[in-house]
Amino acid sequence: MLPIDAYPCHMSATPAEQVLARVRIHQGLPTPAERRRLREAANLTKTEIAEAVGATRQAVTFWEAGTRTPRGKYLERYVEALTALKGIA
Repeated sequence: MLPIDAYPCHMSATPAEQVLARVRIHQGLPTPAERRRLREAANLTKTEIAEAVGATRQAVTFWEAGTRTPRGKYLERYVEALTALKGIA
């Protein structure tokens, strides 16, 4: 998966490019069980992940349970953080 900043920005991207960029980001999101496994393998708390992506601990709880999916900037940041954890887990 490409780093988040490699995707076309909304200012210069066509609508099709914007949609494709969003799809690529969603494809990079692991399953809820894998999200938790990656965090735990790195010995990180939900609070630490939340602070890293600018969300709340409760949001991370929902994302790991699969009851909610991150959106917008949180999705991009969360996928980026989880991708980094894959390299060390």
